[in-house]
Amino acid sequence: MHFPSIIATAIVLFVVSSNKTLAQDSGESIYKQKCAACHTIGKGKLVGPDLAGVTSRREEAWLKRQIKTPEVLIAEKDPIVLENLKLSNGVPMAPLGLNDADVDAVIAFLKSTELQKSITIGLPAQYVPTILISIVVLFLFTLIGLRAGRKKVEVRF
Repeated sequence: MHFPSIIATAIVLFVVSSNKTLAQDSGESIYKQKCAACHTIGKGKLVGPDLAGVTSRREEAWLKRQIKTPEVLIAEKDPIVLENLKLSNGVPMAPLGLNDADVDAVIAFLKSTELQKSITIGLPAQYVPTILISIVVLFLFTLIGLRAGRKKVEVRF
């Protein structure tokens, strides 16, 4: 791993873990109230499919339609919805009565769970102190090298 990518990963890890947008917070609340009874995120299938990674597997426009008007996709015989119906023993997704802003918030929340997971996989928290110490040591060695490099050397031919 290169030095700049280590710093960038550490910064992203810090920013993502310390800052959640309002949409993500709202989306998490909506998910817990409306979705968690039938769906999990990374814990396996309940009534409906596990939603881990859903925003990378499905197009956002499709997700918006599925969350806002699932009955329309059933009527259109959408192949993904029909497959999910088979896997859920014929139990269709219930219309949740969400507006566009609520749907966007839920999708933002689902995206944030995927981003947090990919960052966690990329740089486990137990390595952060080691990386920071390594950065300080490299900086100190660089300073020592620069000081040692100031010696005047006479070159004779």
